[in-house]
Amino acid sequence: MNMPLQVTKWRRKESGSLNDLGLAALAFCRAQRARDEVDDAKYYWGNPNEIWIIIDGAEEMVLNKNQTPESLAAMYDLSDLASQVETAFLADARSGFETYEAAGRS
Repeated sequence: MNMPLQVTKWRRKESGSLNDLGLAALAFCRAQRARDEVDDAKYYWGNPNEIWIIIDGAEEMVLNKNQTPESLAAMYDLSDLASQVETAFLADARSGFETYEAAGRS
């Protein structure tokens, strides 16, 4: 079964160091992977000032539900160093079609 992805783009604040940002993103991904609803979480550098985080979860909006104290702390640590500038939820074709059918559109 394919799971939806949550993709977020984070832009480094001028006061944040690249090293600290990378470590905060790593800690954030580890904290997300420790949650039952999350199958995987990874980060990628888009350029020296941007990090993209991809979370593979059990359902859409995984970041909005059932956060642990550790995952919330990691999110705030990351937010101290970078601003979230973009969010996208990506579903596989089957999930998208199931949503379409559930709306009575088939």
